Amino acid sequence: MCHIFRVQKSHKAILAALATPLVLIAVIAAVWGVDAWMSRDSVARNVQLAGVDVGGMSRDELRATVEQMAKDVPATPLTVNAADLTKPTTLGEAGLSVNVDATVEEVWNVGRTDPLPTPPLRWLSSLVSPRTYPVIVGVDTAKLGETIGFLEGEERIAPVEPTIEIAEDGVKLVPGTPGREISMNSVVQSLPLTLDRIGEPVTVDVERATIPPATPDSAIQGIVDQANGITQGTVTLIVGDERTEFDAARLRPAVTVVNDGPPGSPPRLSLDRAMVNNLLSEEVETDKSNPTGVRFNIENDVATPIAGKDAVVCCAPESGDLIVDGLLKGQREITLPTTTVTAQQGVDWANGLGVKEVIGEFTTNHPAGQPRVKNIHLIADDLKGVLIPPGATFSVNDTVGKRTAEKGYVNAPVIYDGEFKEDIGGGVSQFATTLFNAAFFGGLDIPYHMAHTKYISRYPYGREATLAYPSVDLKIKNNTPFGVVIWPSYTDTSISVKLYSTPYVSGRQTGQNQSSGCGTVVTRRLRTYTDGHTDNDQFTANYDCEDKKKN
Repeated sequence: MCHIFRVQKSHKAILAALATPLVLIAVIAAVWGVDAWMSRDSVARNVQLAGVDVGGMSRDELRATVEQMAKDVPATPLTVNAADLTKPTTLGEAGLSVNVDATVEEVWNVGRTDPLPTPPLRWLSSLVSPRTYPVIVGVDTAKLGETIGFLEGEERIAPVEPTIEIAEDGVKLVPGTPGREISMNSVVQSLPLTLDRIGEPVTVDVERATIPPATPDSAIQGIVDQANGITQGTVTLIVGDERTEFDAARLRPAVTVVNDGPPGSPPRLSLDRAMVNNLLSEEVETDKSNPTGVRFNIENDVATPIAGKDAVVCCAPESGDLIVDGLLKGQREITLPTTTVTAQQGVDWANGLGVKEVIGEFTTNHPAGQPRVKNIHLIADDLKGVLIPPGATFSVNDTVGKRTAEKGYVNAPVIYDGEFKEDIGGGVSQFATTLFNAAFFGGLDIPYHMAHTKYISRYPYGREATLAYPSVDLKIKNNTPFGVVIWPSYTDTSISVKLYSTPYVSGRQTGQNQSSGCGTVVTRRLRTYTDGHTDNDQFTANYDCEDKKKN
């Protein structure tokens, strides 16, 4: 009987021992529950944020605290150690800022979102020591990149991309060179994503990396090989029945490297289309400046275009593109389309060239009744109303051609190899001299002229021009944005030339080096433009130092 009693007493003790923790847990849970209910509208008890006690704060108080921290964080010192460089800055300059919303949410949810039985246990632990949380920060990588670039300054070495060089013997590779800079990835990975204390200096150790060029040398070498392939040998242009061959090496200056694909795509070979079009205009004979041959008639100082003829010209606007595309495909013969400019289109164009008034004029005199007078009048008629378009160069010989008996020219005195002789067309130099002087005072460019070898007194000293087909020419370039029209007139004893256009520039003689009648004579001209600026040029005549003769 006694034995049974001892067993039952022992059993109760064990049960009591086992029940005690459960009772304790229940008590803790009950107290935690009461405390949680009482603090349901505030931060959990004994919570610290970056060293600041925020326990018991309302959500608004918590946000205000975090926002104040956000104002203080940008001034926090930051030191960036990169190999041999040490650069001081601040967290704000490096693009770091407090993520207020994320920080508030993290702290506000303390003790609210953990599954049981974790919350009561953490609450019990907080009675002994505080629960600490850091401030959550974010990084503005664009601002960080700017700051890193500024800190490095001249010590940042940007990579140099490989490119090409045009040489006489071909296209060559210019290798790229690597750069050296603080690695952005290294900085981003080293920066803290949270802060345990506001205002505590932060130091990060980062890499100073070697940055290779974005394009490898091998990619440009492939372009160099392709460029050398298409700029060797000859290229044939086919326009209608005409075939024109030219040295492909003339294309080398047009070679270029472009990278017009999506990001990450390799560069490719191309050709400068404007340069190709210039080459086309040089190689294929065509008068693009005035293809329909518009001339002008002038009555009472009013200029009216006279229609020429429809003209089939090379080349259609897409011709330059066809040449580039064909060459890049390896073609060595390229057919180019023509285009038609109508006579009416020529008139419409000429009407917009500003041919309005006299911009330069000159008159020279001569004896009447001589055979040379017929030649002077004939060349004046041939050139009456000729248009020099903007930027174009007019040539007397190219426009009139050889002076022949079939055209009505007659024998008259000429100076040939320093001697007075006779030839068909003699005397036309008087017209050339008159035109030369009209252009001189009109301020136009005169890229080519030649004075007589013997001074003739009826011409302005040192300011005259002669003609001999095809070797001696007079060329006038229209250096204005307007059209220039040649309008000669004559009497039995004089020849006059007026140039009609819109005032743009004028010229006047400012001096000569000597006036002895022989040797080298340099005549200086001052040109004054309508915008007020000026320039100077000069013209040279070389007279034989023999007895002066008159013609």
